[in-house]
Amino acid sequence: HVLRVDQGKEVLREILRVCEESDIKAAIILGLGLLSRGRIAFFDIETQSYRYMDLEEPMELASLVGNVSLKEGKPFAHVHVVLGNERVALAGHLIEGYVGGTVEITIFELEGELVRDIISGGLVLLNV
Repeated sequence: HVLRVDQGKEVLREILRVCEESDIKAAIILGLGLLSRGRIAFFDIETQSYRYMDLEEPMELASLVGNVSLKEGKPFAHVHVVLGNERVALAGHLIEGYVGGTVEITIFELEGELVRDIISGGLVLLNV
């Protein structure tokens, strides 16, 4: 599946919409483009919790990688990004990202299903 996410739309919502409509239960996700704003997170191993960073300016989406699994029976997208501008590069777990211009996503569907249901150290892990 190849997906073009248009300006103003939220990337994760669009990925999940396609997965639900196409009954995708396991996939690898790749993408690139431009985000106008968003939120990323970093997992703190010591506190076993996420630290969040809000992005208030447009940033180049140099890389988007992740997977789709089932969590509580519904598609769940676990996505990491590398974002940058002329001054800085940032990487982290994508919480939300709104498109500025366009974002191009490729969803490579896998056979079977991946299930995310093992809770360990504050994370919900894949059951593989």
